[in-house]
Amino acid sequence: MADTYSQKQPSEGRNYFLIFWSGALATIGGQLINPNLVLPFLYLALGAPTFFAGMLLPFVTGSRLIAEIFVAPFINRATRAKLAVYAPNLLTAAVLAAVALFSTKLPSVMIVLLFLTTAMVLGLCQGITSLGTSQIYGISVPEAKRNRMVFAQATISGVLAIIVVLITRDLLSGDQPMQRHIVVLWCGVIAMFAAGVAFAGVRLLEDEQRAPLPEPKKKPKPLAELATGFKTGMAYPWYRKFLSARLIFVSVELAMPFYTIHAATLHMGTKHSLSYFVIGASLGMVIGSLLWGWLSDRVSVKPVMWLGCLIAAISALMALGFTFLGYAQNVWVYALVILLLSLGGNGVIYGRYLYLIQMSVEKERPYLVALGDVSAGLVGIVFAAILGAVAHLHDPITPIVVLVVLNTIAMFYAFRLPPVKS
Repeated sequence: MADTYSQKQPSEGRNYFLIFWSGALATIGGQLINPNLVLPFLYLALGAPTFFAGMLLPFVTGSRLIAEIFVAPFINRATRAKLAVYAPNLLTAAVLAAVALFSTKLPSVMIVLLFLTTAMVLGLCQGITSLGTSQIYGISVPEAKRNRMVFAQATISGVLAIIVVLITRDLLSGDQPMQRHIVVLWCGVIAMFAAGVAFAGVRLLEDEQRAPLPEPKKKPKPLAELATGFKTGMAYPWYRKFLSARLIFVSVELAMPFYTIHAATLHMGTKHSLSYFVIGASLGMVIGSLLWGWLSDRVSVKPVMWLGCLIAAISALMALGFTFLGYAQNVWVYALVILLLSLGGNGVIYGRYLYLIQMSVEKERPYLVALGDVSAGLVGIVFAAILGAVAHLHDPITPIVVLVVLNTIAMFYAFRLPPVKS
């Protein structure tokens, strides 16, 4: 690895610039096409059934997991890893451009199918891109610069996403709710396209010398991997507690679409409302990247998880309180709720990822990650289906009440996890 790096010095100059800004642009695009917030909001703006709005994110996470399991063995050459980064970004841009162009002309049933298909494509693209990015960053960016670069990308992209939304919010408008908010989607399309083009310009050692990367160890079949993860994980008391917490964390990680459903009932026709919600979510990401990184380094990763759950529960209480008091009609007030949920959810995802890394050994880690991801994915689908049905058949406020309870339970589960190994 060191020899490869010294031959090409990929972290310097043009390559480093392209890798950094491709990642930053992809993160900006991810905020502007967010399946937690933007896709459900636009879906509801088209007048489609509420039930499926809550299912978009589980479709994304499920298909992402499938991609990561089945595509991983093939990302074993630099050229393949490079293709796995820029091609999915370009495909994502193309699919979302089709949504922006044609969704307003479709009947309700076709809108449902279009958005569910889009969610699956997004998940597959995210999973493949994640594999390719991990491989490229591993061989092309020195370890000393890697964490700093990822942190800088998250912070800069969050700030730039806010600036883009503020600048472009008045560019497109129309009489229909979808047309009032479509500019956010188009900005996401442009960002993803630019990310793909930027990464396509990266030059790797294999491009010049045709030297393949070392072949990875043969991966077991997915079912065998899950079986190994279950057998391994259940032998550890700490992992049994972590897996229980991981499952209840779903109530935080998949909460945003149900806030979106509630927000859409109040602000579907409000000018720039989606733009303001994206600003809130992006600001939550920026604050989270600073706060949670500092807390995990200076204190421990455990408080990152339980504080994230606590903040998510507070955001749900605020959504309920503002609704009953009439303040939720103010779009900026609801944007604050979105900000807090984004901050809390960011902490839970960041915290449980670091917790598992710090508690597990390298040899067993992939199996424990696979078991946790699959288990949480299945629970997430059921969770989203139930709350989506409640929002569709009853009212959009009831899922928020449920989330207060579940997020509070998640906080206690996180609090009682064994301390991180020193």
